Amino acid sequence: MNLFHEFGKKAPNKIFISVVLGGIAGMGYASLIPVVVSSLAPNTLGLEPAAASTVTLFGIEVSNPRFALLFFAICALIFVARLSSRLILVGVSLALTADLRVRLCRAIARAPVADIELAGGAKLTAVLTEDVRRIVTGSLLLPNLLTNFVTFLGTLTFLMYLNMSTFLFVISAIFCGLVVYQIPIFFGGRIFKKSREMFDDVQEAVRGLIYGVKELKLDANKRAIYFDDVLNERERILLKNERSAFATFIAAESYGDMISFFIIGTMAFIFVNYNAISTAELIGVVMALLYITGPISAIMGAAPQIAMAKASMKKVEALFGNLKEENSSAAAASEIPWHHMALSNVTYSHRADASSDGFSIGPISLAISKGEVVFLVGGNGSGKSTLGKVLSLHYEATGGQITFDGVAVTNTNVGVYRQGISAIFTDYYLFDRFLHDLDDIQLRRANSLLASLRIDDKVSIIDGKFSTLKLSDGQRKRLALLVALMDGKQLYIFDEWAADQDPVFKEIFYKEILPELKKLGKAVVVISHDDRYFDVADRVFMFENGQVLHGRMQGADAA
Repeated sequence: MNLFHEFGKKAPNKIFISVVLGGIAGMGYASLIPVVVSSLAPNTLGLEPAAASTVTLFGIEVSNPRFALLFFAICALIFVARLSSRLILVGVSLALTADLRVRLCRAIARAPVADIELAGGAKLTAVLTEDVRRIVTGSLLLPNLLTNFVTFLGTLTFLMYLNMSTFLFVISAIFCGLVVYQIPIFFGGRIFKKSREMFDDVQEAVRGLIYGVKELKLDANKRAIYFDDVLNERERILLKNERSAFATFIAAESYGDMISFFIIGTMAFIFVNYNAISTAELIGVVMALLYITGPISAIMGAAPQIAMAKASMKKVEALFGNLKEENSSAAAASEIPWHHMALSNVTYSHRADASSDGFSIGPISLAISKGEVVFLVGGNGSGKSTLGKVLSLHYEATGGQITFDGVAVTNTNVGVYRQGISAIFTDYYLFDRFLHDLDDIQLRRANSLLASLRIDDKVSIIDGKFSTLKLSDGQRKRLALLVALMDGKQLYIFDEWAADQDPVFKEIFYKEILPELKKLGKAVVVISHDDRYFDVADRVFMFENGQVLHGRMQGADAA
């Protein structure tokens, strides 16, 4: 992925027009010097002096009206061309930003859940916000860079016309200066790349502060240690790297600003002693070199933003590279009906990384039928939630086979079978609306469920949206349950749903909701610790260390 390539793909015609307009603006800038020099010292460019003339406009005397008219006409052309070029490119930049975010979001949506979890929310958020912002900031410099580059080339052309030996000296000096300039730019770019890596750590520390603030408030020592050893330490390292990078770039930029002045000094005090150059030509050269200082400074001053944009573009590239598209076909709009789901010697292994040793479950063999309630029980870390994500087809089994009515789940049909599954995991996300249209009958049922779950006094449904999500944890889970029930799926998976519910709603969940789902012919899997409600289950599977130890059917050993 390349910044210029992405722009070219997004809107090639607009980019071409922007480049042409930027080139016109640059040529306009470059032509201002010959116009001014010709009006002040016509002989410098081989022009015959025009008869001295003065006109009065609006009470103001204007000398050399032809040159004045040409000068201000060029200024107007520069203004229009540069403004149009920048506006076009800004529009393309903003469109590219939105497109890049959407592409990243689609890449996340199409990636396996395991890969998304491995990447981490903090890193994904940083790429979608900070990296995209830096890319846009760098891209917005392109019109100015183009204009200044054309101005730079035009001014050099003017120097070549004035005096070839002067041109060769200037171009050699600029080339040497730019070669030396690349040294700090190279090291500064590497430091920026390292800083970008550190930014992910800072994001993770901030995320820890936000989600762990309740725990930190309960212990002042822990809070102080977290700030000193985690948050402040990571900020300090990031600050140190960014200071070094910016200091390197600022030093390089300051050096770049002085290149033209070094050349002017060398021209005025040394070059003239060894080369034939008239005073008029020297004046033109000095004016050109003073004029070229701005473009050189602008080109070199853009280096930090371009370096940051390149570092961010590499992060975006890495994200696209790591989030491979899931090996499944696009999910069909309609689900496939089934009666029995079976796992045969299924295994799953979490990918090992710096924070995980790659926990595995299985081999597991069990069957789930519609019209029954199955409980998965076991201690924390036993692998129940991992099995839940295997059952929901979020995790692709690394071994064994999953079948629906004898049909094996494959890459070509996994998306279809997912359509018939609804799950509420411990890390569920509650959207602020139903993501499907509700007819009058469904709306009445949703309002009835709000009342049954006793949250109708807190939340109402308006145009398919919830009036508020500012609810307690238990109330939010009840609202998530309502959404799941409204989906009408074939298989329901509840991961510790009742853990933070009061006894009244535990009773409603186990004694009313689950039997009702069973009566409707749904297959229900409940991950639970509530042993007092095990009698609700048709079968109970004991889980430990990633293995199913045994199953019981309504209190008896499973056959």
